[in-house]
Amino acid sequence: MKVPKLIFSLKSILVLSIACSFALTATAQNYFPSTVGNTWVLLSTDGAEQRTYTFEGPETIDGEELILLKVAKETVGTDVVAFDKSWVTVEADGEILLHQVAFDRGAFGIAEATWDPPVINYPAALPLGQTWEIVTETELKLVGAATTTSIVEVVAIEDVETPIGVFKDCVKVETNRVAETAIQRLREHEILWLAPDVGPVKFQDTNDIVFDLASYNLVEPPAEDTPPTEETTEEVTEETTEETTEETVEGVTEIEEPAEPTVEEPVVTETFSFDLTLEPGLNMISIPLMPAEPYTAKSLAEMLEATLVIQLDVGTQSFIAYTTVDEGTGFSIDGGQGYIVNIPTGGMVTFNGTAWNNQSKVADDAPAAPALSTAKNTWAFVVTSAIRGMETDTSYILVAENLRTGIIATENVTSDAKRSAAVWADLTRKSVVEAGDKLEIALYDERGNIVSGPFQRTVSTVDIRNAFLNLQLTVGDVRPKDTILAQNYPNPFNPETWIPYQLSKSAEVSIHIHNVAGHLVRTLDLGMKPIGSYMTPSTAAYWDGKNAAGERVASGIYFYTLQTADFAATRRMVILK
Repeated sequence: MKVPKLIFSLKSILVLSIACSFALTATAQNYFPSTVGNTWVLLSTDGAEQRTYTFEGPETIDGEELILLKVAKETVGTDVVAFDKSWVTVEADGEILLHQVAFDRGAFGIAEATWDPPVINYPAALPLGQTWEIVTETELKLVGAATTTSIVEVVAIEDVETPIGVFKDCVKVETNRVAETAIQRLREHEILWLAPDVGPVKFQDTNDIVFDLASYNLVEPPAEDTPPTEETTEEVTEETTEETTEETVEGVTEIEEPAEPTVEEPVVTETFSFDLTLEPGLNMISIPLMPAEPYTAKSLAEMLEATLVIQLDVGTQSFIAYTTVDEGTGFSIDGGQGYIVNIPTGGMVTFNGTAWNNQSKVADDAPAAPALSTAKNTWAFVVTSAIRGMETDTSYILVAENLRTGIIATENVTSDAKRSAAVWADLTRKSVVEAGDKLEIALYDERGNIVSGPFQRTVSTVDIRNAFLNLQLTVGDVRPKDTILAQNYPNPFNPETWIPYQLSKSAEVSIHIHNVAGHLVRTLDLGMKPIGSYMTPSTAAYWDGKNAAGERVASGIYFYTLQTADFAATRRMVILK
């Protein structure tokens, strides 16, 4: 039995879904057909959640051709979507080899890993009783080191009924997972059903939510064309030529001239085509021809298959970015302007249109700057974030700092916006972000207080290829660097008060209140509290001014102490009656 060591960050805590839910491509029974373009849509029984599996690519990464298996997990009717991505190859015997992953884990960030050489992700055969173990050791951003042991077993061969039909002889694969960190042990249980020559037809997650196959599309593998032999081509050519000549001669003697030939009106506006070659990665371009329908950032990104489009706002001398995760159409695209676009795969694109009416001449050598981006660095990069929980009529500032270079990118945000983007760009094409850089991202309010974050994210090669990093910010989700005890409010007070504090890491928290003689008056056991800020009346510790017996204490000076396993601080407060 092989025990591959899979080292990557995952949710709370880590999934084998890449080994179980997603990577069963092309076993001997072909339980997960891996042709590019294949798509499966699974819907939860209550219709609230959807999982969409797609095979995309192939794409060349570090000189090797890989297939991308993407799983979109979304809440139906909202814009809440998380993507799990895995890059795999399939051996001739059906064994799955895993090369890279990039999983969206919400507040935990993007979980990612690269294996060189690749690891065995799934064995070639799936007989009943087949069991294997995967041990994962990783460093999670919020809970530190974690070790996850997953036991995977083919527990049954059974028929599965779905809304679109019954699938015979499905493999039922069960995963039992134990994740251990310094502060807790978590258990997870998942089941996936795979139908022969169809793929995933049913899934049950660790919360016992069941997803059934709602629709699927399997693309026929491309057939190899057999070119005609040289001999056949010559015979067809000679016969066709003779027949055509005879028909043409006969046709000429029989055709009557039309009495009044139709004269077409001349075309006033001449339409041109222009082929533009784009290198993989970042390119600086302008639009060579004016299209019939004006471009937007979104439509240009779709046409070029770009992950982002950046323009320079001349008036403010600041960069504006549109990424493929943004809502809306973005900014308008005009002639005579330069744009930074990121094309992960590169290639040629054809522009059709007329000469720009705001330019005297369209250059024949329309710009297509060679990309200077590599898989390790980029000269333009965007941190984009959906922001939840913003207060009405309140302004915020998104701040992203590259901790390696110290360079900061900012973006002003209003409560009307649903997404914000902070942009780094160097028009001399010097690297601004490299794979492995740590970025610290925080959201500030109008008073300069941190209201979300700061979060640290490590830039991956996947982020470099996309030229952007996407994360979710929520007002109130604060990650303090230090544990502190703040002054109670109001102070002096009568009869009640609130005691604010913040934690730089999760901890068991208690507050002890003493009188001036040092006698313990009251203990507030707050229990296990996660990392965060507890500064508002709804989150701060509350004291009603009573002792342990439920009696109101006398006026005077009291001391309160915040106690955790590795922190203690004391402040003074006053009761006035």
